Amino acid sequence: MDKSDSLAYTTIAMQELGYRQEEIEKLTNKMLEVLERYPEKDAENKADDILYGDH
Repeated sequence: MDKSDSLAYTTIAMQELGYRQEEIEKLTNKMLEVLERYPEKDAENKADDILYGDH
């Protein structure tokens, strides 16, 4: 999945969860920053750490 796909799915999910436009924009801007900072594999590992408490 490329960056634009990730942003699109996240935007849709947030809207369906009831997030306001302002919150969605803030998150997508943050995602763009994070996408530039972490290579794909590092991001996967960090997300696993966050989700499963290995951090």
